[in-house]
Amino acid sequence: TEEKVLDEEITNPAGINLLKFNKGNCIMWGARSISIDPAFRFVQKREQLSHYENVLRENFDFIIFAINNPSARSKVQTSLIGYFQPEFSKGALSGNTFEDAISIKIDDENNTLLTEANGDLNAEIKLRLANTVERFIITIGQAGIFESLAS
Repeated sequence: TEEKVLDEEITNPAGINLLKFNKGNCIMWGARSISIDPAFRFVQKREQLSHYENVLRENFDFIIFAINNPSARSKVQTSLIGYFQPEFSKGALSGNTFEDAISIKIDDENNTLLTEANGDLNAEIKLRLANTVERFIITIGQAGIFESLAS
């Protein structure tokens, strides 16, 4: 951009984060990501799902070469719940209850006899990822003489 100053009010909503330099530090300004899917407009959601995929791939090899039956499905489901409960507890997943925040489907519908015969075990996981504060807006004013401030 040479000497031109970029306006983050225009670039950030477009998914272009700016690099700002302050006292020798480089700061990435913004959390937006260029994405066609509006669910991934914030980069940390994409990074969070990528992290989950990598952890699950690395830690769920115990099921490979196991007997493909309802007992194996139950073990996987229990392990997935055990992994995601701390994520819910720390606020990385959003919902009033754990069941609001995550759905794990490992049943006969997505694991048919043909699926088992092919050596596949399918687990469908849907997560409600926590949202991001992008702007903090404070409204302040004087109360009127007849206005009650009691909540």
